[in-house]
Amino acid sequence: MFTLLSMYEVRQIQTEIQRNAAHFLLMETEDPIEILKSEHNEALEKLALLENAVLSISTSGFSAEAFQNIALAIRFLDSEFRNHDRKEEEFLFPLVEKHVSGPPAVMRSEHRSLWNAFGQLCQIVRDVEEGKLHGKVIAELIQTSRTVITLLRHHIEKENTVFFPLTKRLLTATEYKHLQQQFQSAH
Repeated sequence: MFTLLSMYEVRQIQTEIQRNAAHFLLMETEDPIEILKSEHNEALEKLALLENAVLSISTSGFSAEAFQNIALAIRFLDSEFRNHDRKEEEFLFPLVEKHVSGPPAVMRSEHRSLWNAFGQLCQIVRDVEEGKLHGKVIAELIQTSRTVITLLRHHIEKENTVFFPLTKRLLTATEYKHLQQQFQSAH
């Protein structure tokens, strides 16, 4: 036998459905792994800018425009992407290490290699800014930029295709919710 609902009950149900839909939409947009992937996409855009600038310098010679694009990419990596790596190191890796130790250790090692190469690139850029512009510096700028590009692209690919799916399989719902809360407090 069916029971007829009052208009009040129908409105309550509609409100609850809307609240739940909004909650799930909010959860989806605040998924920590999706946030990290989105940040990876931003980094890949800046790497393309860096790569095009380096290609321009290697084929057409040094130009102020190419150097400005290199500086723009470097500023992004040094601020936004450094913060990205900090979130992984402080929040994500420790949770994954409760289940396995190898993959987070590999990711940390790759971070160190990337930031070492990035530090070298920053020093070369400072040399150029200080007017130490000669063939060796330009060759170092090109080579070190390519190293940073390669290291970061491979790292992003590994995280997106191996590490993040592993993370989603390993973390419990409680751990994942905790990670989400940590990401929210980090902004």
